[in-house]
Amino acid sequence: MSDRAAPKLSTHSSLRLLVVVWPFVAIILTQALVASFSVQMVSSLRAYVTGESLWSKGQHDAVYYLGRYISTGDRNFLEHFDGAMEYPLGDREARLALEADPPDLMRATAGFIQGGNYPSDVPGMIWLFRNFHWLSYMGQAIDDWRLAETALLRLEAFAADVDTHLPAVSHEAEMARLDALNDQITPLTSKFAVSLGEGARFVQSALLYANIAIGALFIVVTFLRLNHFVRHRRRIEGELSWHAAHDYLTGLPNRRSFEQSLQVMMADPRSRLTLMFLDIDQFKLVNDSGGHAAGDELLRQVATFVPKYLRPSDVLARLGGDEFGLILADCSPDNGLALAQRIQEAFEQIDFVWQGQHHAVSASIGLVQLEGSRLSVAEALRAADLACYIAKEKGRNRVYVHAPDNVAEAEMSTDMGWVQRLHRALEEDRFELYAQPIIPTIASNGDGEHVELLLRLREGNNGELIPPGAFIPAAERFGVMPAIDRWVVKAALKTIAARGRLADRSTYSINLSGATLNDDLFEGFLCDALASSGVAPELLCFEITETSAVANLDRAAAFMETMRLVGCRFALDDFGVGMSSLTYLKRFPVDYLKIDGSFVRDMLTDKYDRATIEMINHLAHVAGKKTIAEFVATPAILAALTEIGVDYLQGYAIARPAPFLADTQQMAPGKRLRA
Repeated sequence: MSDRAAPKLSTHSSLRLLVVVWPFVAIILTQALVASFSVQMVSSLRAYVTGESLWSKGQHDAVYYLGRYISTGDRNFLEHFDGAMEYPLGDREARLALEADPPDLMRATAGFIQGGNYPSDVPGMIWLFRNFHWLSYMGQAIDDWRLAETALLRLEAFAADVDTHLPAVSHEAEMARLDALNDQITPLTSKFAVSLGEGARFVQSALLYANIAIGALFIVVTFLRLNHFVRHRRRIEGELSWHAAHDYLTGLPNRRSFEQSLQVMMADPRSRLTLMFLDIDQFKLVNDSGGHAAGDELLRQVATFVPKYLRPSDVLARLGGDEFGLILADCSPDNGLALAQRIQEAFEQIDFVWQGQHHAVSASIGLVQLEGSRLSVAEALRAADLACYIAKEKGRNRVYVHAPDNVAEAEMSTDMGWVQRLHRALEEDRFELYAQPIIPTIASNGDGEHVELLLRLREGNNGELIPPGAFIPAAERFGVMPAIDRWVVKAALKTIAARGRLADRSTYSINLSGATLNDDLFEGFLCDALASSGVAPELLCFEITETSAVANLDRAAAFMETMRLVGCRFALDDFGVGMSSLTYLKRFPVDYLKIDGSFVRDMLTDKYDRATIEMINHLAHVAGKKTIAEFVATPAILAALTEIGVDYLQGYAIARPAPFLADTQQMAPGKRLRA
């Protein structure tokens, strides 16, 4: 994953997490706010209840001290009266300050402190009064507070009057007046206390219920979210399970599901099964001309089209790429073959149009009859794959029925077995380069070595060395040669670069396959490899077989022209075997013609072969090209070729192939056939 993709993924994950947890966060925050509010409210109510107690105590003490003053005339009791009145009068001052417009908070604070309230409780008392005086219970308590204060003010006025007239007035009469006034004040004080208590209890109950409700809401939300999470997880698991068994593009079962179904169906000994592999012909052309979107749309149409010919018990799957698998349940061999032929013919009727361009559609079908077969699941799949390959090789748009004893199938099976071995050899770097000298027939002072690089495969626990003839046909048949040619080029350049001065003025011939010539990316790869290795392009000579060059005439000629401009040289290998070899001689800008070994091998006994060699050699020289004769197996053949005037010779009579190493010349530059 790129560095840029990681932050996007992290942001997406964070958003998904937020979607999951936000209800819990909201409830927890609400619970915290309600808890904080509850603590504040209860604390403020407690302060008011405490203040009311001080208020009531001040009122009772004031009545007591005023009565003692009337009875004794001792002014100390009048001072105590004034001190007791400080509490209710301070609370009155605070209330008036809060009811002012605007409220005078400093005056209110001073009033509550005068009323005997703790300074730490005063901010809460102010907050409660200002924000909740409208509350029914709070409003009623404040109204009763005002009434009680009215009676209390009459008590203060009575005390002032008594202080003025005492001792002239009758003590008994004044005490009677005080008792009457106290009887008026006490119910009002009690009512104030009751109202405040009811308000406190109401608020506490409301807060309790609010906390219970939020807790219950938390439980409900938790249950709902968990239930949603479980359902979401089950849906995701279901989707993952479906995707694990189905192809995302077509919705058909995938290879894994197909193989499991085949295993289950083949486990029933009474089953009569027909297995088919269907491969869309020339699918690459659709992709190349219309892009992958066109290929995807064709695959979807095929996935919709084929089921029209099937029964519910049949299994159709996309195995990958443009390949489909089909299992016909309870199907006789004749019915299976008839259905395969109907599907093959129906493919031709698909009218596939992409961006106004019509594409012909056909299919190659490989069929395996499994009734009474003793094949395993793996063997049945391999047989169907093999049959499909043969159907394509026989010209496509046909049905091929698997026949265990067929020679063509045996050869195809062997080649298919090589494919995995070759890919594994590339991954494990088990190929090796050998070199066989190519020497001139006439000395040319100052030339370095001239060798052809040959490929070998090291395989097996004992390190068996396998010649190219054993695996190259399979590599060419199944498209592995471009990868092998790339390995050869990289390995050759690495060794040549390591040879240093040993490589000066030398020529290293490297074979290229026809498939590599058709690879649009190979030319760029080769130029990059040359540049990174530091090897001079003039040291390389690429050998291309005549048949490959003719099969890719324009492409081969263009490739040669481009690489010759870079500095590379070319040889036309196996020259003379084609029907029109001489016709194409002028088309290819090559430096060497390699005379096919089939002419060299029998030239001493076959006059036609010798004449052919003489003709090729003469025409090559007329065209300004050098000739190389391969398969020089004996001194007599060597002498005959030298007499004809062939420029270079290669074969066992000169030297056998040897490992191509960085510190060893394949043949001393001074060794020549004749000076």
